Amino acid sequence: MNKELCILVCGVGERASAVARRLIGEGYATVLHQERPPRALRRRMCYADAWFDGIATLGGVEARRADRPTEFLCGMQTRQFLPLLLRPFDEVVERWPWDVIVSAPDHDGRPTRSLANAAELTIGVGSGFVAGADCDLVIATDGLDPGAVLRAGDAPPSRRDADRLALDYWDVIAMTEGALAARKTIGERVEADEILGFIGEEPVRAPVAGRISGLARPDQTAPAGAPIAEIATSDRAPVAGVSERNKLIARGVSFAVEMEAGGWTPVSIGSR
Repeated sequence: MNKELCILVCGVGERASAVARRLIGEGYATVLHQERPPRALRRRMCYADAWFDGIATLGGVEARRADRPTEFLCGMQTRQFLPLLLRPFDEVVERWPWDVIVSAPDHDGRPTRSLANAAELTIGVGSGFVAGADCDLVIATDGLDPGAVLRAGDAPPSRRDADRLALDYWDVIAMTEGALAARKTIGERVEADEILGFIGEEPVRAPVAGRISGLARPDQTAPAGAPIAEIATSDRAPVAGVSERNKLIARGVSFAVEMEAGGWTPVSIGSR
């Protein structure tokens, strides 16, 4: 197993964060990349806050924004934290000889570019990628086998709505445009109709009782009709850490990297 591989993980949402956390934990030199400000609500389940605050922790593993080359190199060499790069993707790819590039957009995201020929091994996580066309391998995220490796074709479409209903997550929608000034914190329990915060002078209320699983950042303006918070009504719905599904997805990526680096052919569930 070659632990000297340099791996770039694109994204700071739940999936990308779970993947990067797993890879650095296994000893790979792992770096995060997020070019634009993320709009993650479940901020205790990912590294999105590092983009704004400079640092974020997920399951005891830190991500730090690497604004200077020395910070980037320190993270790469020591594996003590995940450097986060904000520069344009093409620039990041050109300036460092990445062995592996993994793109892992969240449930409602879609790949914005082809990964073909961007590195020795390219992996697309979730639907929208086509193995053998715009990346080398695709990791399935839904169905009966999340984390399965596909060497041809694409993964089934995401079932985000079905998953959200199964775990009883409820969106809180902005009635007017503005930034949420929260009066509660992620993980806190609330009652139905309890005030979560304000947009301007307009109160934002919880639609149901439960735990707060997501909150928009106060420095981001949301348009009317956009989700600005999320409530988990089921005690089994995670509000912090890495979900079981994302653990399986991260394990699938790790398996694919290990097998490719070792010259083995990963198991495939075929193409649709």
